[in-house]
Amino acid sequence: MADFSGSALDVKWTYGTGTYTLTGDQRNFSYTPSIDLIETTAGADSNKNYISGPKDGQAQFEALMQSGTASTGTAIYSLLTEGNSGTLIYSPEGTGAGKAKYTLPCISLGVAFGYPYSDVVTVSVPFQQNGTRVEGTN
Repeated sequence: MADFSGSALDVKWTYGTGTYTLTGDQRNFSYTPSIDLIETTAGADSNKNYISGPKDGQAQFEALMQSGTASTGTAIYSLLTEGNSGTLIYSPEGTGAGKAKYTLPCISLGVAFGYPYSDVVTVSVPFQQNGTRVEGTN
């Protein structure tokens, strides 16, 4: 498989009646799958034993904040208010035919803004997976 750059990433947030593109000024996107472990240690066991429980995951989106209230500015982040449920659709290699695409039902945990004294303003949005991740292609 050939290497590719994170600049090809496409992330969309489907919320309400629309789909909104988050990428363009992104700095980082990550998805971390996890799973619950159920301990089954009993009796004379000298080591802990586990079985796999339900799957889980978290995503994190970070970008530069654009000025104004247009779709590239603060307006998009009102759709990501803490508690809003929607769907993240992300394509790490871009949206070309046959490229990987992941669909992830999520709850937004809210938008954090960073206002450094002498640097660009950034936004960071954590998401909690809220259902089954679907892996497919564009």
